[in-house]
Amino acid sequence: MPELLTVPFLVSAVVACIAGMVRGFAGFGAAMLMTPVFSALYGPAVGVALCLLLEIAVALPLVPKVWRLVDWRRIGLLLLAAAVGVPFGNLTLTQVEPEPMRWAISAIVLGAVLLLANGWRFSGKPNAATTLAAGATSGFLNGLSGMAGPPIAFYYLAGRDTAAQVRANLTTYFVFVDLLAIAVFASRDLIGWSTGVHGLVLAPAVILG
Repeated sequence: MPELLTVPFLVSAVVACIAGMVRGFAGFGAAMLMTPVFSALYGPAVGVALCLLLEIAVALPLVPKVWRLVDWRRIGLLLLAAAVGVPFGNLTLTQVEPEPMRWAISAIVLGAVLLLANGWRFSGKPNAATTLAAGATSGFLNGLSGMAGPPIAFYYLAGRDTAAQVRANLTTYFVFVDLLAIAVFASRDLIGWSTGVHGLVLAPAVILG
């Protein structure tokens, strides 16, 4: 059970709330805020697992509202490739020492933010090959850092879908890819009882945001 009045918990609650606001506004980006902070506070393995649990908490209630707008064929291809990438990312996470991994996670976030801020867009036409590549990269990053969003965000921003369709596909994809990553973490005993309780206590903050 996390201590509710400690500085790490209070910091993580504030970050979770802000991350929830970002997810509600943009449809992605919550993990880009939570993962670096949680990894610094609790270590990369616990921080990533905690981020995945909170991502599920904020995304799952939104799925029934967007179900009819989802392109299930494309989501299926993305998840098929992500299912290959997630275990490799998770293996990398547990094989690299915590300190270098913290820096790697921070570098991933910084790189994604710089690309988004500069307005970079993937210029190729979305097809089966690019869909599988985006899914595999996203899955690897989700297993590594809990951040499935950047490759998928760039992939969808290159298309012609409406904003509502993009948000629907992002929301639905993140639910399933996060469930996949949680299953991989659990199979390797990387999500303990304390992490689950910690996520449960922080969930109201991210949902509120």
